[in-house]
Amino acid sequence: MKKDKLFYTLMKSYIFFALTMGIVNVLFLVILIRPISGSIDITLDWLLLFILLFGLNVWGYSLWMAGRITKPLEKIADGVQQMAEGRYQQRLDFEAGYEFGVIQRHFNEMAANLERTEEENRRLESGRQQMLVDISHDLKTPITTIQGYAKALQLGLVDNEEQKDKYLRLIYNKAVLVSDLIEDIFSLSTLESPEYPLSATSGDLAELIREIAAEYYDQFEDKGFNLELNIPSGEVPVRCDFKLMRRAVSNLVSNALQHNSSGTKVSISVEETSDKAIVHIIDDGAGIPDALKEMVFEPFVRGDLSRRSDGGTGLGLAIAKKTAELHGGRLELDNRGGLTAFQLVLNKD
Repeated sequence: MKKDKLFYTLMKSYIFFALTMGIVNVLFLVILIRPISGSIDITLDWLLLFILLFGLNVWGYSLWMAGRITKPLEKIADGVQQMAEGRYQQRLDFEAGYEFGVIQRHFNEMAANLERTEEENRRLESGRQQMLVDISHDLKTPITTIQGYAKALQLGLVDNEEQKDKYLRLIYNKAVLVSDLIEDIFSLSTLESPEYPLSATSGDLAELIREIAAEYYDQFEDKGFNLELNIPSGEVPVRCDFKLMRRAVSNLVSNALQHNSSGTKVSISVEETSDKAIVHIIDDGAGIPDALKEMVFEPFVRGDLSRRSDGGTGLGLAIAKKTAELHGGRLELDNRGGLTAFQLVLNKD
């Protein structure tokens, strides 16, 4: 059996060593025995020759053992030491038999996994710190504005009623923005909890998309967007938490509205396969840079690479993606061909 290969190899080497020593001893005795007298005449030269042959045999066997066992063990011990000190880039690379080869392969796999885990931990820590910075920025900006306008009103620096109304509207709008941000942060943290209570029911996805399109229709009209709908007239059955799904799709539609200008064409469609329901939200507007494609679903990432206090909370796409994943689906972005195409894939009921 392969797992016993090293054991049998060592046994054969010991037997070979013993036979070699036996042959050396027999030859030595044959040479030294006097046939006539039957006596053994040991001279210094023959004794030195015997010692030399014995030493060469032991030296050769030691070299074989060192190459077969000692060196791999030294490399493994060094690799373990390097890993214990946090240097997960260490890899084993030596020629050895089956057992040491298995150890080497599993060690390298473990080291690679630990290296990936360490890198992921660094990325998560960096992301956590960046999120705290972003939260602080997005809260500080509108709060500072609220404080400034409120102070001006408190000190009576504004005596024009029209100007007062303007300041009050700005204060209200900034307060709403802060409230939305806090609500989105809470929603995202709740969705990331493994104990999130998903209230899934059976329903019609097509009807949900029609309702959302109707809710945003006036905003599309006001901004001069060209809205195109392609929603099946029949039922598209899915099982999901429709409150969460409404918000996820609304976030995608709102994203198209916020980040594009007049004249943009927005297409909202629903596609069916044998086991999937797919919502497509596509626009030909400003687009999302390739550099952001992989991170656009991260919290506080915005498609224009800028931090704007009036461009939404930066959490909408993150919430939409997490919602899709909670339902066993996925949310993907395809920004090829000058289009921004979001695809929400769900399992059919």
